[in-house]
Amino acid sequence: MPSAPVPHSGEGDEVPLLGGRVTPGVVRVGATVRRPTGSHSAFVHALLVDLEETGFRGAPRFLGIDDRGREILSYLEGVVPDDLDEGLADEQLAAAAALLRGYHDATAGRALAADQEVVCHNDISPVNTVFVDDVPAALIDFDMARPGSRLRDLSYGAFLWLNLGWDGRAPDEQRRRLRLWCEAYGLRPPEGLIDEIKQRVRETVKRSRSDGAEDAARWWYHQLGWLEQHQRLITP
Repeated sequence: MPSAPVPHSGEGDEVPLLGGRVTPGVVRVGATVRRPTGSHSAFVHALLVDLEETGFRGAPRFLGIDDRGREILSYLEGVVPDDLDEGLADEQLAAAAALLRGYHDATAGRALAADQEVVCHNDISPVNTVFVDDVPAALIDFDMARPGSRLRDLSYGAFLWLNLGWDGRAPDEQRRRLRLWCEAYGLRPPEGLIDEIKQRVRETVKRSRSDGAEDAARWWYHQLGWLEQHQRLITP
């Protein structure tokens, strides 16, 4: 990890990154990404360094701080979707679940996990994933990462990757996909999975409202209603 700011000048033009749901101010400079720092940054930087030390390849590398005070990350070639997608193929869902398992295993038992099972990403979704040849290959945007349980990420990831809700697939198909998601992660579908998913959605409704994002809060609230209506049918 660099001990002094890394100069910015002469490294190339800044190109705004527009894929996914990008944090404002994120740009590409050559083979690097520059992002504004915040209260979360110290933990994220330590996490990315730790992931590199464990040999986990599905995350960007932390390269230091530039002379504008922005964090420098390695740029990962690939495509980041703009939104959730109910049409993802089984192979893509399975690859995403396996990527999540690899990330969790890389953080399990490490100091940053504290007294929890793993370090949760806490926003596992297609829009925070780099696809290479249409296959989920790497996770990005660790701003919400904190110690937690595997089930916390597994449940939230299931909601977002399967697009569980009124604008997704039919309940019987979602039941099958939930089973696929859990088994690709390496677990039998745990008891209480749907209750865990609903709790993640409730938390997001509350967070959206506290951020003043009422349109988003309404979308999440309607998804919660669908989950409650179809809970029995989608339980794997």
